[in-house]
Amino acid sequence: KAYAASDIRLKRDIERIDTLPSGLPVYRFKYLDHDAEYVGVMAQEAWLKFPEAVAVMDNGFLAVDYAQIG
Repeated sequence: KAYAASDIRLKRDIERIDTLPSGLPVYRFKYLDHDAEYVGVMAQEAWLKFPEAVAVMDNGFLAVDYAQIG
């Protein structure tokens, strides 16, 4: 499984832009330490619907396996 850091606590300038077929909201955002824009979900929301797709990283932040959230 390939997990991507997706914890809301790591993000800023968050703007909802879409919804996945699974019902999860999709956002445009920047990570706190980068100026590049990214698109993805918030791990905290993914955990509510797909707990098996979310893992706690060694640093305590949440990561998402995007292959499992549809």
